[in-house]
Amino acid sequence: MTLKPPTLAPIPAPDSVTPLSDRLNEILKADRQRNRGIGVLLRRGFWTAILIAVFVASARQAEVSLAEFLEGIPRLTRWLSELWPPDFAELPSFAVATWETLAIAIVGTLVAAVLALPLSLMVARNVTPVAWLGAPVRGVLNLLRGIDTAIFALFFVSVVGLGPFAGVLGVMCHTTGSMAKLYAEVLETLPAEPLEAMEATGTDRWRTIAFAVLPEALPALVGISLYLWEVNVRSSVILGIVGAGGIGYELSVSLKLLDFGRLTTLLILILVMVTAIDSVSAWLRHRLK
Repeated sequence: MTLKPPTLAPIPAPDSVTPLSDRLNEILKADRQRNRGIGVLLRRGFWTAILIAVFVASARQAEVSLAEFLEGIPRLTRWLSELWPPDFAELPSFAVATWETLAIAIVGTLVAAVLALPLSLMVARNVTPVAWLGAPVRGVLNLLRGIDTAIFALFFVSVVGLGPFAGVLGVMCHTTGSMAKLYAEVLETLPAEPLEAMEATGTDRWRTIAFAVLPEALPALVGISLYLWEVNVRSSVILGIVGAGGIGYELSVSLKLLDFGRLTTLLILILVMVTAIDSVSAWLRHRLK
């Protein structure tokens, strides 16, 4: 007699076993999504209300008045109509002032680059030779970056007197802080493997910096320097307003005298200078890539 194996009942499909539980899960999921959506909307609405309140309070503190602006439009229109034609009678002296502005930016940026490089090496966590100096040096750099170039120039006018030297010192101080921070960020993004390989061979930290760190980071560092030079050219334009030399002084005199023909000539020179500097800097940065 042959024994037959017991016949097993077919297992029902999951849909036929728990249709009710699947439906409950869908309901709970939809409810969670609805609650999550309401919470997101409430949070967004709260922060939007905060932003609007801050904007309104700031506009009141700044005494923003659309009515006053509309009242001044006729005067602005009259002044704009007087900008042409430009007055080129003092063009030679304006050209000298333009070169003075450019010289302030060049000297201030170059000196700042020389100072910023060793400071960035102290701040960058992956290459600093003296780790405990990082925090105090970073504090000094934050101070230099936090004070505007014009404020530094105004301070140095009191120290060294009127003239472009005060502008150079102002550009140098502010740019040193900004440049060192950007340099340090570039150094901290360098891959660690080449540095570790050189140190594993017994090379000291200074040789590692000289032969591994700086050659790798040099194109980015030069690009940062050129960009900040562009920024400093624009900043140097207004330094003459605080007595730090350059074309800004002539600009301030023209505005005070409402000499619009003279002002137009100065604006043309500033536009030409800034455009030329931007083009040269962009070309140099492109060549470095």
